[in-house]
Amino acid sequence: MNQKITVNANRTETLHGIAWMLIAVAGLAGIVIAVRALKPDIGITEILFLRALIGLIFISVFMIPRYGYKTLLTKRLPFQILRNLTHVGAQYCVFFAVISVPLAVVTSIEYTIPALTAAIAAMTIGERVKIYRWISMAVSFAGVLIIIRPGFVPVSIPTLMVILGAILFSAQNVMVKVLSQNESAGTMVFTMNLIQSLILVGPAIYFWVTPEWHHLPWLLLLGTSGIITHFCISKALVLIDTSVCFPLDFLRLPFIALVAYLLWDETFSPWVLIGALVIFSSTYFSVRRETKEATAR
Repeated sequence: MNQKITVNANRTETLHGIAWMLIAVAGLAGIVIAVRALKPDIGITEILFLRALIGLIFISVFMIPRYGYKTLLTKRLPFQILRNLTHVGAQYCVFFAVISVPLAVVTSIEYTIPALTAAIAAMTIGERVKIYRWISMAVSFAGVLIIIRPGFVPVSIPTLMVILGAILFSAQNVMVKVLSQNESAGTMVFTMNLIQSLILVGPAIYFWVTPEWHHLPWLLLLGTSGIITHFCISKALVLIDTSVCFPLDFLRLPFIALVAYLLWDETFSPWVLIGALVIFSSTYFSVRRETKEATAR
């Protein structure tokens, strides 16, 4: 009886972790779409500052009355500062590229993040990565190469910026994994928005452009997507391993490609569809295998 309860609990935790990550995927897509809409008029540092400030306002209004101010304060301030400096750098690199690099290509390069995250986690915090997860991530990376086609398409500076951003995102993902062991998702999101607001307020004021009314929906999408993404990722990382969690982000590609086509008439080649199919297949394999293992425990 106890064994059956344990099996069901493990399976429930895995499914809940996957569900949290799928919500985060929608939030990540919202961020890129909002930045593409805002960047022609507003600078990157201001976009990053407004994103953090809007997020801080939302979480203060909805979470402080419920949980109290003290429960949202971090107990690991130096590590949180390091994590958020890394995250700001990662965002800057990717946001720098979203105008000149097609969104499908940006998203594809970001798909190296699961493999990089798993590798960094294995080297720094000793997280075990099973062989089938490495195989799944290798196949996913092959799908990325199909989309990018290095050697056939010139690699520009903005493309290199996305690669640097992927490395920085991977490093901060491992930091989130460490922090999530003894800090709540609410603390993680509140601390992130507070620290990043303080980091970015000076540069944002220096390069300030007053937003107009037509920017407001995109700013709200940007701010709320950030909250959704980081809250859900923090919750997911508590329930499932890093190397299982982040391959689910591969499902973001077809959604972003469709939105980019509908909003900006941005087309994509058949290679994007082929690569997306390869990525989806490997992601499905990883999730299916992990769910079976959780059921068998």
